[in-house]
Amino acid sequence: MLHIHLVLFSLFYQCLSFNLNNNKLKTVLSWKQVGYNFDDVRYTKDSDYERRPNMVVFKQELNDMEKFFIQYNNIPIGLEVYKDIIFVTVPRRRHGIPSTLNYINLSSLSSSSPLLKPYPNVESRSDFVSIYRPRIDSCDRIWMVDTGLYEVPNARRQVQKPAIIIYDLKTNERILRQELSDDIIVSERTTGGLTTLVVDIVSSCDDAFAYINDLATNGLIVFSLRTKDSWRLDHESFRHDPRALNFTAAGQLITWQDGLFSIGLSEPVDGRKRIYYHSLASYEEYSIDTEYLKNKALSTAIASNIQLLGTRGPNSQSGSHAYHSTTRTIFFANLARDAITCWNVDKMMIPENVPVLVMDNEKLAYISDLKVIGDEVWVLVNKIPRFALSSLNPSEYNFFVHKASIRDLIKGTACE
Repeated sequence: MLHIHLVLFSLFYQCLSFNLNNNKLKTVLSWKQVGYNFDDVRYTKDSDYERRPNMVVFKQELNDMEKFFIQYNNIPIGLEVYKDIIFVTVPRRRHGIPSTLNYINLSSLSSSSPLLKPYPNVESRSDFVSIYRPRIDSCDRIWMVDTGLYEVPNARRQVQKPAIIIYDLKTNERILRQELSDDIIVSERTTGGLTTLVVDIVSSCDDAFAYINDLATNGLIVFSLRTKDSWRLDHESFRHDPRALNFTAAGQLITWQDGLFSIGLSEPVDGRKRIYYHSLASYEEYSIDTEYLKNKALSTAIASNIQLLGTRGPNSQSGSHAYHSTTRTIFFANLARDAITCWNVDKMMIPENVPVLVMDNEKLAYISDLKVIGDEVWVLVNKIPRFALSSLNPSEYNFFVHKASIRDLIKGTACE
């Protein structure tokens, strides 16, 4: 009887996914596997391999560490968009990743599955170790955290200290590389958790802060561009919720205990901004006034100023999220439902006010990154739970970049 119920639920889920897709998503890019273009030298194939449970075994006796390109291991994770340029990151979580920070020029696109090009150029690719989710600010700059970590299982190696890196997108020149303070590293796992940041411009382009998550050791890092200083905040709300473990994403059971995963930033209201944040394994959303983050002395008092906003409800475990100031709406990459959901911050956070906007078991199977860009939501999808179990099928489309109009997404929902 249980088996019958599971089958019926699966069929219902698939039908619901189809009905909720409703052509709201526009697929911009899609790949079966990614390749690279290094000044017209193309990397699109590697040695033959055999997939076994939880591993990939090469038929030839070759040392993976010496391989320049192992196509199966290249999983895009981060996304940003600047005019006609799409940035795509491939963190070094396995061997055979030739470039971690890459771009695609949409104005010269000849295929919907383009090869990635190292940013800013081929010569600079060795300047970076591993980058997850970069962010572009209103001053035409791209910010990123280089974790400095080769995050390969059984071969982890901290190559260099984690650092904030900023490039001027008008000149493609680096304007900052600043190592983060030693006291933010509370264990050898910390650097692998520095996967997301949001940029807060205060009074000028020189007066800016980055708020960085630490999903591995449950912290929030603040970096001041003006002083080049960084400091760490710790709080129970940065931890995972044990009740929210064990959910299904991209058709696979997830038991990841990821803490603070995503940070969203509001527009100023009466001169003050708020961040919205959550852990991946959680149902709740929290908020805090950025005045308690930007002032290092005040940061020790955050506990009394953190606000629990409410619950998104069951099956609402979410990764990246982003805030749209015009509609005062937050958009969530809902991993447990292969969906995009939303919440208008002027309403009470209860499940009824967090509707599913679009759902698709394949095209939204693990949204790794989500951005609000203008009046659109952009997402990068990578099916990474299947990769983690070596069940990613290279003969089908696995990676997508989609976009959707915010007005179209929220029309007729609790977020409108």
